[in-house]
Amino acid sequence: MILQAAILLVGVSVIVSGSVCCPPVRFTAFQDVTIVNSTTNFRGNYLFVYDGVNQRYLISAGLAGAYTGTKKVIYDYKQKTGYRIDTVARTCTIFRLKGQFKDQESVCVPNGAVPLGPLFLGYGETRLNSKAYTYNSTNADGKHQNVVAVVTVRECFPVISTITTTGEGGNTLEALGYNDVRPGIRDLTVFNIPSYCTM
Repeated sequence: MILQAAILLVGVSVIVSGSVCCPPVRFTAFQDVTIVNSTTNFRGNYLFVYDGVNQRYLISAGLAGAYTGTKKVIYDYKQKTGYRIDTVARTCTIFRLKGQFKDQESVCVPNGAVPLGPLFLGYGETRLNSKAYTYNSTNADGKHQNVVAVVTVRECFPVISTITTTGEGGNTLEALGYNDVRPGIRDLTVFNIPSYCTM
């Protein structure tokens, strides 16, 4: 009986210290991004490749029917290093990352997130059952952000995230919409750093 109670307590502590939910550790999606602040109004579509196993993700632009575009940014949190790469111009900018991997891109819903209730997209048999949450976080620059995340009920895939970032330089609203989300990564070489990327 004491052993069962100890196992139960260990199980509860693991659940409490984790997240409400996270998607599969590796997935690929297309992101529709809108960013608005006092000086910018921006919209774009990107390939988003998430590799939770290696604590990194990639955002690629300039898509022209290919799997990745001509411009990509790799955020490698194990190395605390980011790479902004233009494969056509053969240029690379290396930068330091701040914050924690788990806080980036609002992919996992952390413990302490406040549920906002169910959200349904579509109708009938094709309806996507989702849940909405709100929580506070820190972005890659160390600024405070409030996140409202909508994730699928079944696998916790991100559907929509709105992120309000506050701090020095003003406030920013970022809206992310995810589509064509697929588990796994088709080609891990998207994370390869080219030889012209050196510090």
